Amino acid sequence: MANDIVIRTDSTNSEPVSGSKSGRLYYLDWLRVILLFGVFLYHVLRVFDPLLDWHIANLEKSDAVLSILLLINPWGIPLFFLVAGAGTLFSLKRRSNRQFISERVNRLFVPFIIGTILLTPFQRYLEALHFERYEGSFFSFFPKLLSDSTSGNLLSPATFGRWGLHLWFLAFLFVFSLLALPIFSWFKRDAGRTFIVWLGTLVEKRGGILLFVIPLTIARILVQPFSPVEERGWLDFVYFFLFFILGYIFYSDERFVAAVSKDRWLLLGSGVLGLIIFFGVFAAFGDQTLEWGLTFVLPWSVVLIFAFVLMSWGWALFALYLAMRYLNFSNKLLAYGNETILPFYLLHQPVIIVISYFVVQLDLSILVKLLLILVGSLVVTLGLVELLIKPFTLVRRIFGMKPRKGNEEVLGTSPT
Repeated sequence: MANDIVIRTDSTNSEPVSGSKSGRLYYLDWLRVILLFGVFLYHVLRVFDPLLDWHIANLEKSDAVLSILLLINPWGIPLFFLVAGAGTLFSLKRRSNRQFISERVNRLFVPFIIGTILLTPFQRYLEALHFERYEGSFFSFFPKLLSDSTSGNLLSPATFGRWGLHLWFLAFLFVFSLLALPIFSWFKRDAGRTFIVWLGTLVEKRGGILLFVIPLTIARILVQPFSPVEERGWLDFVYFFLFFILGYIFYSDERFVAAVSKDRWLLLGSGVLGLIIFFGVFAAFGDQTLEWGLTFVLPWSVVLIFAFVLMSWGWALFALYLAMRYLNFSNKLLAYGNETILPFYLLHQPVIIVISYFVVQLDLSILVKLLLILVGSLVVTLGLVELLIKPFTLVRRIFGMKPRKGNEEVLGTSPT
């Protein structure tokens, strides 16, 4: 996720790893676009989530929706960050550290700040109206918004979500990019290269790719007892950061990608095994399982963490294999997706919230409401991107897009 936009990587590798004839890893581009659309679908479904209320919640809920959300949750975002780490490798091959940081500021930090200022207040306002936590005008809501945003532990990564809502992803990726630079610099030195070669030797063995489950599990075990389990808190921050680092490692040596292909069925099976373990514990202990997931109780919290990591790692890498196998090509749809992916990401949730705020009040079935929100949000979001963002150079910049091709100033800023 390094050259164009936040969820886009310049995946041109001078030493292709399972790439096309041109050397460009088009499947990484496809993964970004598909995963972003998956985030869009995820947020649409959250309106009907029976487990946790979203910003807007339909009165009637759906267990089928919950099943889909639970299957997506363990691996979708981790795969995003793994792809982002891979993109960082390719970006740093063409940029100095200073140029890389400047690019991160322009493509991540600025859109996060602008998006937080422009998009968060109205979303919070509609949420407060929907749940009848506030009555009054939009402008009189600002003191309450400021109070809510500055309450709690401001040193937690969850603060990014309180301020920017869905834009926490941009903030995480920006911070990860800065924190990981010294690590990635070490990987380029003799000791770092030796470490990656050693890891590559491990994954050459059958099932060796599953060894990464161990450090990921240990990381969650070490963090969870000392940090409250909150959405996008320290547990998620550390976990996603490890996937970001592993994405860089995976595309530093072709043996990692080869292992994903070789052990694809083991990866799929490990995810299924994790699912069986999790629901086995849930069937045996019921609601206690939820408590063990939110607190830390030996031994069951460790069992649940292990099951979760199996699902995360196994299914994320199996999805990576499917993309490598079937999506290593380019077409106009991919080009359009790559260009519009960041402004679409910025705008999709506010649009979903506005549309769902009115749709949930209608006397319709869940399926009809879901389709109205899905289709309406997709059309309106793309329309806003096309009409209000793409035509204007300044707006493109603040929403993280490159100015249109042919702009000499921009062409000169892209180091080769």
